[in-house]
Amino acid sequence: MTFFGLLALLILPSMALSTSFPDETIAELSVNVYNHLRATGEDENILFSPLSIAIAMGMVELGARGSTLKEIRHSMGYEGLKDGEEFSFLKDLSDMITTEENHYVMKMANSLLVQNGFHVSDQFLQMMKKYFQAEVDHVDFSQNEAVASHINKWVENHTNSQVKDLVSARDFSALTNLALINAVYFKGNWKSQFRPENTRTFSFTKDDESEAQIPMMYQQGEFYYGEFSDGSNEAGGIYQVLEIPYEGDEISMMLVLSRQEVPLVTLEPLVKPQLIEEWANSVKKQKVEVYLPRFTIEQEIDLKDVLKGLGISEIFNRNADFSALSDKKEIFLARAVHKSFIEVNEEGSEAAAASGMIAISRMAVLYPQVIVDHPFFFLIRNRRTGTILFIGRVMHPEAMNTSGHDFEEL
Repeated sequence: MTFFGLLALLILPSMALSTSFPDETIAELSVNVYNHLRATGEDENILFSPLSIAIAMGMVELGARGSTLKEIRHSMGYEGLKDGEEFSFLKDLSDMITTEENHYVMKMANSLLVQNGFHVSDQFLQMMKKYFQAEVDHVDFSQNEAVASHINKWVENHTNSQVKDLVSARDFSALTNLALINAVYFKGNWKSQFRPENTRTFSFTKDDESEAQIPMMYQQGEFYYGEFSDGSNEAGGIYQVLEIPYEGDEISMMLVLSRQEVPLVTLEPLVKPQLIEEWANSVKKQKVEVYLPRFTIEQEIDLKDVLKGLGISEIFNRNADFSALSDKKEIFLARAVHKSFIEVNEEGSEAAAASGMIAISRMAVLYPQVIVDHPFFFLIRNRRTGTILFIGRVMHPEAMNTSGHDFEEL
């Protein structure tokens, strides 16, 4: 299984166009961004990495001062921390989850591209290296095709070639001063893998009651499972939460599934950081029958509207104060792009699908059944810290064909 997310932030001058970490901060950011995306695309798949967004916004925050800095800290939930304390938390979090001693592969890389001749504060550069181990590279943005190619190759190198063509030549011009890039890559195998010979074609019923044929994986095993009430019969009463750990038990995928007749959009408004914590603390290890789709999502998000929706707007206009980054006046954030990828399969590498149909019974069974044959919500989290690495939902699995990448290259 592989995930990655990345966020590219391009800073231009104003004449070019008329940011251990507190668990609840990442969780709050996750829910806020998720709610913004579901409000703008009610029937779409969703995938993003709140960790990637937090790291990239940390890089932006290092260059901000005045009201711009205050706005970022408020919207990111840092006001309860001492000034600058969030940078140490972000660094510690990055160090912890990217250690080579882990049973999974987690890579994070940060890069700052600077226009030749553009003066950047020495202190800013030192802070970037201290907290984010950011590479600093001087380029000529007027050579926009060469710069776009350089960035796209860098992104490919840090995402195991999963993200291609993140930026294009039209994103840059002679007026571009800076580009900030953040990439996050995750690869993990299930602690209890699904056997490829048990995968069968299966019907997935979408919220509009149409059906799609998908490859469905199956296994019976011990997982963390719980049933929860949403407090209203109208929203379906009981929903299921299943947590499937990866090798090493540090990272897990948490799946949230409403009853089949209840649209996922009815359940989503209930999702809050406190509820995610309740799920994690309440699920119990027990035998469960699991039917889980094999699926792939790749999604690009324009984060400019998302960040504005979170209350971070000053960084996008000529009133932005980036004086901690440079003494050059009137620079602001012109573009914010986040691209994520997920592949969920039997073991973490490519597996062949078997033919045939699964016949299942929804009658009384020995163990709880989690049959993921309708839209669902999921998140990838560090079970020890509670940090959410990826979050999303699957509404349309039929567009998700396995991509054929060889994840064993790492």
